[in-house]
Amino acid sequence: LRNFDLYEDNWARQLLNLDIARNMKISWKRHTFPFISTSYQSWKEERTITREIDLLRGDKRTLVILNIGVHFRAYPVYYFIKRLYNIRRAIERLFLRSPETKVIIKTENTSAMDKNYETLSDFHASIHYIIMEIIFKDLNVGFVNGWDMTNAFDTNEIHPPEKVIGNEVKMMMTYIC
Repeated sequence: LRNFDLYEDNWARQLLNLDIARNMKISWKRHTFPFISTSYQSWKEERTITREIDLLRGDKRTLVILNIGVHFRAYPVYYFIKRLYNIRRAIERLFLRSPETKVIIKTENTSAMDKNYETLSDFHASIHYIIMEIIFKDLNVGFVNGWDMTNAFDTNEIHPPEKVIGNEVKMMMTYIC
């Protein structure tokens, strides 16, 4: 894949990669509010996950991968539940337009407990994990279980090590292939 420069210069920039020979496009975009960070962020052209899904045409070659969670830990669980229900409804609309589109959801993982014990604790993540399973359980979506995987690897990093990411990618590929 070849990186396409979108002329953004911060870590939260949108990423776009193209492979013209294989007719492939991969894009990554962070979610909108809430977003917990002390670094610079640009809110230009911000859209929610729901809006991004609603903008997709979808087809048998479209794959949507969602990673929802950690930035909601510091907020009342009501907001997390509301966001998940909105995402669920957007996925249902996507499946009405294009039932062959594949959707994969990566669950939260364990994280370091060096500060902000109350707001960013794994307790909140485990509750989010259970809620996520309940809300999406009867939809035709795949789950990459980050919670169980980081527990199995006994890692407590907010951004898991490569061995965990590699296994998450392998699990994701089982849904694609």
